[in-house]
Parts: sequence; C-alpha cells; structure tokens
Amino acid sequence: MKRSLVLQPLSREHHQALVFSKRLRALAGLPMLNQQQQWQEFRVALGEALLPHFEEEERYFLKELGVTADNDLIKHMLNDHQAMRAYIRSDETGQLLHFAELLKAHVRFEERELFPWLEQEFSLSD
Repeated sequence: MKRSLVLQPLSREHHQALVFSKRLRALAGLPMLNQQQQWQEFRVALGEALLPHFEEEERYFLKELGVTADNDLIKHMLNDHQAMRAYIRSDETGQLLHFAELLKAHVRFEERELFPWLEQEFSLSD
C-alpha cells in the first residue's frame, strides 16, 4: 500500500527499526560479557534513531493532528514508546529478546493499524 506523503518519512524509519530488532536478537545470543559491551554501544545508536522518531510521532499525531491520548491506538503507541524508552535507558541485557520482539511488533502495529487509521481518519493523502 502506498503511504501518504506526510507519513512516508516515519514509515521509512520503520525499516531501520526492523533492522535494529534483528540486531537485538543477535545481541541477545552473545556471551554475557560481549553482550554487555555491545549493548552499551548499541543503545546509543538506538537512542539516536528511535527517540527522535518517537518524539516526532507523538508531536505530529497528538499536537498537529489533534488525536487525543485516550484513543486506543494512540494509547497503544504511547505505551510501546514508554516501554522502549525504558529499555534504551537500561543497562540490563536480560530483556533484549523481549525488546527486539516489542520493537518488531510495534512497527507492524503502526504500519498495519495506526497509520492506515490516521490516513483514513484525517484524510492524509498525497
């Protein structure tokens, strides 16, 4: 499906998030010492890519489009963003697989449910 022009940049960033998810799964399979060291480096890249993405989505959907935070789809998005921010801030590597799956599921949710709803509800077209 062709994505509306306004959502295309966010949609393109979702591809990078799926690559990050795959890398997180690989990282979870490393020996603990390597895992800890690589996580410290990788979480910086995650933060630089994902945190601005989350902020952009939240700003655009809530402030510019005016979707209320009590909307179920927006609640889902915000809850995922909050959980992923916590993972990025954490030194703990015990939940890397869960983080990887959450990130992948989140991208799928936005692409399959949230974005199509936004495009229809707010007539976001080319």
